[in-house]
Amino acid sequence: MCMVRMAITIDGRRSRVLHGLLDRLGYALIGAFFGSIIGIAGWWLYGVAHSLNYSGPGMDPVLRHWVQYSGGAFAAWGVVFRERAADAVGDTVSAILHFEFDEAPGRTASALVSCVVLAITLAAIWFTSPV
Repeated sequence: MCMVRMAITIDGRRSRVLHGLLDRLGYALIGAFFGSIIGIAGWWLYGVAHSLNYSGPGMDPVLRHWVQYSGGAFAAWGVVFRERAADAVGDTVSAILHFEFDEAPGRTASALVSCVVLAITLAAIWFTSPV
């Protein structure tokens, strides 16, 4: 009877460990995906010098470097911190927007929300007006 309980407990622990590893792997994949998108934005803005506020030569014009390192960094963040990787992605996008638009931290969100509301309103008028 004792062996049966011990076997069930060990299998339960293995299941939890496997579930935890798969959970971390999922967050790593999500972090890698969004990190790659941030890498593409970084390459466009700073790698080939299309930034509004950066006036200098391009830092590194190779897209693969930006995507690889940014995706890898956010994937590692996802493995270690799991759901907090989304906070890091959001903070990074927010920092890029604040640098590019040279605004105070609260103003970018309101401008972005205004643009989204305007786009939704225009889409609603466009799709509901008779032809």
